[in-house]
Amino acid sequence: MDAVVEVENLTKSFPISKNEATSVLRGISLRVPPGQFLAIVGPSGSGKSTLLYCMSALEAATTGRVRILGQDTGALGRGALAKLRRDQVGFVFQSYNLIPSLTARENVALPARLARRRISGADVDRALADVGLADRGSYRPAALSGGQQQRVAIARVLAVRPDVVFADEPTGALDTEAGAQVLDLLAGVARAGEGRSVVMVTHDLEAAARADRVLVLRDGVIHRELLDPRADDVFAAVAGAS
Repeated sequence: MDAVVEVENLTKSFPISKNEATSVLRGISLRVPPGQFLAIVGPSGSGKSTLLYCMSALEAATTGRVRILGQDTGALGRGALAKLRRDQVGFVFQSYNLIPSLTARENVALPARLARRRISGADVDRALADVGLADRGSYRPAALSGGQQQRVAIARVLAVRPDVVFADEPTGALDTEAGAQVLDLLAGVARAGEGRSVVMVTHDLEAAARADRVLVLRDGVIHRELLDPRADDVFAAVAGAS
């Protein structure tokens, strides 16, 4: 497969009154190949989070087409779409979405168990070890720092080995050191040689510069595309889009 995610002429509008809608995305087309770490940046209101939600099938497009692993998400029924997201897509958000009453180990295992998929204790422990939390499996979220909680959220994704991970401001609530650890983990997902991809929306332009490819949005369209960018390149491109 030459693209994990394909977007064709995507538009997205939201109603603001009975007879009026505001357009957020305006004819976006892009492809995410296997093994790529893609960052999406842009000024506030540029549509970057809306694009991520449409790409991941959490939001339906108004017009256009989104394919994940070759499947047209707009043509899938509710059950098939839920199965696609559950089995082949991972999500990491700024809010960690951990269950406070469960341990780190239990939080990592939860999605697979809810999906009635077999996950072994060794799989869970391996995922926690991969994010540097092998000794924190018995801790509940309240006993973990923000950075550690976000790493548990990433371990939860790693444990089910999705083909594509969508991350929405994953370092937004973290300090510099914890944020760098999380970015290293996300980059590692895409660069492990297993064909998995990561799509990240971020306002942190230095974080975006760690991606393989950066898309700069402006007013709902792709303003610039950067490959293997330096931080200065990303800053200049976003400044030009403001």
